[in-house]
Amino acid sequence: MLSLLCSEKIEVPEFESVFVQIRAQDEYWLSGKFDEKIGKVLDTLYLDVRDYSLDYLYDCNDFVNVNLISFNEGEVKSRAEEALKKLKAFK
Repeated sequence: MLSLLCSEKIEVPEFESVFVQIRAQDEYWLSGKFDEKIGKVLDTLYLDVRDYSLDYLYDCNDFVNVNLISFNEGEVKSRAEEALKKLKAFK
């Protein structure tokens, strides 16, 4: 999925929907049996995707919700590329 997002074969909203669903339902992931390094990368990406906001909802100048973190599509793609790079390095 990360490869599809990073190569722009799927868009961020589709990635978000499927990725969050997988995270919520994957027993292996939820069991914590991943290699610790891989788990950390995937959990960090999950938190980033969870905090994703559609571009029209994203406001980097919204100081009222300063405690809420949100990322627009560009930031999610950037973080996904970073996660993919880290995961490939574990081979």
